[in-house]
Amino acid sequence: MSASRAFRSAANSMAGSNLTRTRIASTFSGPRPSVPLRHAYFSSPSRHQRATTTSTFTSRGYASISTNTQPAQHLDSTSGLSPGARAIIAATRGVRNILVIATSTLATGYFFFAGTHAYLEQYKCPSPQGVSTQVQRCLHGAWVREEISPDPDVAEVYLQKAIEMARKDIETHYANRNKNMGQGQQQQDERLAFLEIEKDEALVEIQNRLARFYGRVGRDEQAATVWTRLWKLSEKENPRPSSSSGGQSSGLASLFGGASADRPLISQKDAMPYAKSAADCWMRMGEYEMAEEALAWTLSTFASTTSSTTATSRIEEIGLLSTLGALYVRQAKFEYALSLFVKALQAVQDHRVQNDKSIQAAAGAANDKAAAAALKENRDMWYCREAILTQSIGETLYGAATRSPSSSSSTTATPTTTTTAMESKKSSSWKFWSSSSPSSSSTTKPSKAASQKSPDQLKKEEEALGWMQKALAMAKAKSGEHRDCDECAALGLNNLGLINEMEGKTEVALAQFREAVLHATMAKDYVGIDDYNSNITRLTEQLNADSESTPTTTSTTITPA
Repeated sequence: MSASRAFRSAANSMAGSNLTRTRIASTFSGPRPSVPLRHAYFSSPSRHQRATTTSTFTSRGYASISTNTQPAQHLDSTSGLSPGARAIIAATRGVRNILVIATSTLATGYFFFAGTHAYLEQYKCPSPQGVSTQVQRCLHGAWVREEISPDPDVAEVYLQKAIEMARKDIETHYANRNKNMGQGQQQQDERLAFLEIEKDEALVEIQNRLARFYGRVGRDEQAATVWTRLWKLSEKENPRPSSSSGGQSSGLASLFGGASADRPLISQKDAMPYAKSAADCWMRMGEYEMAEEALAWTLSTFASTTSSTTATSRIEEIGLLSTLGALYVRQAKFEYALSLFVKALQAVQDHRVQNDKSIQAAAGAANDKAAAAALKENRDMWYCREAILTQSIGETLYGAATRSPSSSSSTTATPTTTTTAMESKKSSSWKFWSSSSPSSSSTTKPSKAASQKSPDQLKKEEEALGWMQKALAMAKAKSGEHRDCDECAALGLNNLGLINEMEGKTEVALAQFREAVLHATMAKDYVGIDDYNSNITRLTEQLNADSESTPTTTSTTITPA
């Protein structure tokens, strides 16, 4: 028994030392499966657990140290081939890698290019429906050269190219449609197709964008020429009225290009914005006859095509009447201007009555403070517009009074300068207010000019001043609450100051000029502030010059005595 115990202790110590050594380093060839000892002694139940533990440690990687430390050799697929074959394989692999890289680069660039144009088309620069992809890309390039990297010359080239390509695509569309027609019918259809091409909605929209571009860069003459051509083109009768109601291209077709099967044409109602834009350009250039033609056509077209009486249509109608009236004032056609201003004033008063009724009904139904504030803002807006038109009527009556034939010929200089002051306009939210001019003072003696006025002229001037005073009182009632009223008050005070200056009431005129500056400051009308300050400076210098020249004249008169 003692010998067997000694043998067992020696075996246990040897197994423990071997297990410790196997934990130090692993082999390169992987763990080796343990081989169970087949000795009668280890098969006893009391020692089976230790043998299982040793086997588990060995299976987890704690195997015996292997003497084979060399890595496995790499097998070359070209081993055994000739040098020429190896060169061909290497070249083929290089070409393959180049093709993969080039294809990936081109695919990435194409998706970036297409994605950029799709983004511009969808969100930044939508193209007219029914144009090709090439036209869309030209329009996108023009937008980039207008907004992102401004270059007017390049942008103009892009737009001109887009117009040329769009016209060519439309011509091809109608040529393909006329292929199966007879000779006589084809010739007649070609004559009709020319007008259809020029009135095509997509082509007209691109030309309108070119005109807007000209207006942005200050080329008013070119912009007015394009817009005038477009609104005059709409006057021509549509050769195929049914084509104007044709279907339009789908959203995907508009996004990726493609012409619609039945191309729509512009109507006279569609051309109204072009006529108004052309009139603005002609007025800035001083071409009043061209502007009058465009505005008169717009007003007549609006009256014939608009049947609803919504707030938007009323605002547009009043704006057209007022703008055309201001143009007639510039041309000294006071009778025409007065009729338009009176008509606009009646429209404003009627709308105010209806608006007040709707406001009272809405206020009784809802107690929302935000809604009540919005309704009050709307009411004040129409109130200020009535004051503006009242001021315009007063200015027109005064201009007509100073140009009255009953006035004597010796007072020609005074009405001329007065009319010049009334004819001069400034830009504002309504675009029909008159503005002062630094050189609009009277060139004759005020007392002499007043004494030479006829009773009829004095009566007309008093009537005009009554309208102007009424407008000033209305505007001052809402001063500080609405910008339009502050602008109207400033302009009315400035005009009254000019009239008082011509009448010789310099102190009153100077006070009115200063009050006009205060109202213009509240309205943030910086153009008006400059004009009114220039009037103050001019009148102050004139008063100083008169005060300095008075003692000299007195001494010169007394010396000979």
